[in-house]
Amino acid sequence: MNLDFWRDRRVFITGHTGFRGSHLALALKNAGALVFGYSLPPATNPNFFEVANIGQGMNSTFGDVRDAAALKAALEYSQADVVFHLAGGGGLRDSWDRVSDTYSSQVMGSINFLEALRETATVRAVVMMSSDKVYRPQAGADLKESDPLAGSSPAATAKACTDLVLESYLQSVFAPEKYNKHKIALASARMGAVIGGGDFANESLIWQLAQAAQGGLDLPLKNPDSIRPWMHVDDGVSALLTLAQALLEKGPQASGEWNFGVGADHQLPVGQAAQIFKAKYLGNPFQKFELTTKGSKHGLLNCEKAQAELQWQSQVSAEQALQKTAEWYKQYFG
Repeated sequence: MNLDFWRDRRVFITGHTGFRGSHLALALKNAGALVFGYSLPPATNPNFFEVANIGQGMNSTFGDVRDAAALKAALEYSQADVVFHLAGGGGLRDSWDRVSDTYSSQVMGSINFLEALRETATVRAVVMMSSDKVYRPQAGADLKESDPLAGSSPAATAKACTDLVLESYLQSVFAPEKYNKHKIALASARMGAVIGGGDFANESLIWQLAQAAQGGLDLPLKNPDSIRPWMHVDDGVSALLTLAQALLEKGPQASGEWNFGVGADHQLPVGQAAQIFKAKYLGNPFQKFELTTKGSKHGLLNCEKAQAELQWQSQVSAEQALQKTAEWYKQYFG
């Protein structure tokens, strides 16, 4: 990831007030980019956007991606050549409590976004945030970009629908063979949940662990044997920036779907991750033990394409990710 590449570059982010969007905006600001954001106000209190003062030094607009006119106006005002579309997210579990809102914000919001791109004169590269949950699970196999899509919740299904919408635009309006006319390269970045400082979502395990550690309590875990991949938000941000740079430099050759994730060595049972987090938070040693296979596993993304063509791979180990996250929350509470 070349941070110098972003100096003085105009960048537009939807969803810049969310956890991942705020970290992306911060990284771009630190790299010297001119950052413009369009998003609903932060969904939680506290939130990383306000705690880290993300809005300072950037142009921030509060708006809904379902408001097509406002979204188009904000995009045109930015005169950005790179766009990251992260808006329209939400938790998997709470999406069942707001099914209609989930589909309208993700699917129709993305359509409004893609339609606004048709009339822009400056945009050259677009990265749309997707999810590892768009795939149909396959036992014993890493998930590849060519695998069939599915969805186990409204949030996951809406992301899969959005990926199909993007594919339709890549087959028509923004087709590679028409690149000399529209000059826009688009891609979907599929990755799982990330951890890091500033995640204050109610359903976030890390936020619950941080509050328990601060209070000197042990957090009861529902599925301590569930094996999950642990990816740090810094790796997630580097994936988005690396893909956007490739779109600018390679054009339609970098368009399409891309997996970004961690390897099997980043997998830990929830119970062990909780022990490591608490130990790092309190400054205590923890007992390492071998990964067991008795727990349920979350599907791993096959990232060979990103490794081979973008030279991208995760840099932060699971233990390092938990340590960095624990240190952030300790400083926050301190």
